[in-house]
Order: sequence, then C-alpha cells, then structure tokens
Amino acid sequence: MGGTIALAASPALLNAAPRGGGDPLARAFAAAGGRDRLARVRVVAWSGTAWMMLGKTPVTLQVESRIEPFARARSDSWLISETRDAARTVMIERDSAFLVQGGAQTTLPAAQARFERQRLGAFAYLLLAPAFVSVAGRNRLNAAREGYPPIALTLGRDGQIAAADYVLTAPAPGAPSIRQHFSFTGSVSAQGVRFPRVTTMLQDGRPSLRLTITDFSVELSPA
Repeated sequence: MGGTIALAASPALLNAAPRGGGDPLARAFAAAGGRDRLARVRVVAWSGTAWMMLGKTPVTLQVESRIEPFARARSDSWLISETRDAARTVMIERDSAFLVQGGAQTTLPAAQARFERQRLGAFAYLLLAPAFVSVAGRNRLNAAREGYPPIALTLGRDGQIAAADYVLTAPAPGAPSIRQHFSFTGSVSAQGVRFPRVTTMLQDGRPSLRLTITDFSVELSPA
C-alpha cells in the first residue's frame, strides 16, 4: 500500500459544502451523509441483482451482501433461475475467508482470501470515514486503509463518488495484479447514509459486473 494519506479538513467543512465547488473532501463527505454519521457506520447491507461474467459466460444473479467496513463481510449469490437454497456464500473474517455452498464449508487459500477481502473492500471505501482520505485534484480523492490497496475516487458535480480505480492482488499466486474501474450512478439511502444504487465495473478493461441495489440498510453505532 502507498504511504498513509492524512485527512485534513475541519468537521464543519466535512458536513456542509457548496454544490459543485469548494473542498472536494468536504463535498464528498456531505454527499454521502456527513463525516460524523459515516464514522458511526457499523454495517451496510443490501440486496439486489448482479449481471456479471463468469469466465466467458454472462449470468444474472440475485445477491445479498453485508459489510462491516474493513472488518468482516458476507456475500450470498445465486442464479435468478434458482432458489436461495442454491446460494454460494463467501464469508470474510479479519484473517481468513470461507466458501459455503451445498451445506459444505471450505477455507479459501490465502491468496484467494486476500482477493475476496480486497474486492469487498472497494465498497467499504465508499463510506470514506473508515479510510485515510486526501485531495488529489478538484474532483479527485485518494483513499487508503492499512491492509488494503489504495483507491482513487472521482467525484461528480454533486459531490457523490462517480467513479473509482482500484488495483487488486490476483487470487492466484504469481499472477499479475487486477485493475478494476468502477462507475456509480443513482443512490439509495438509509439512516442518513447515501450509497450508489448502480455499480458498473470493468476488470482489466472488460465489462465484468453491473450491480443494482434494490434494498439497502445501515446499522449505526450510538452517537
């Protein structure tokens, strides 16, 4: 990971910023719900659908995800033609990860576990507060978190995160890194926290994922 990126903006600025101008860090926090509120997020969870490529085959899945930012995560997915009983579940802990399918639980190899942790970490970065964030340009931020690759964020005119670029360690030892480019549109909200409704991802320049959230929830720690 690159060097630690310091957060340098006052709480007042982070919670209110003019639309389309001003400090990009303040605008981003304000658009997502405010720094103080985002710092209280314990869990974000959603359900929806995901179009994705499995190898060379496009599939559409029902998905459910629950993320404790940069700590634990669970992701369930199953074909829309199947029932939830057929779900494939990836469970991520701080230092391990597991695949659960058909009633059997398998511990993932270290490289695969690291990849899954980094993959879902991209969504934790959208909450901003759990990471070290700095201004990289008029509409750009850099964010980093120990144990995860850094991410470059691009803001829209309203301050919401519109795009992100992320480089993951490959799940196979010795394989080249994987480059992901995200585009975000629309928004969902719960408990005053706003999150992208639609996430489109290119992986190494090729279409790989389109996630559409239909239900979204947030758990906050006490104020």
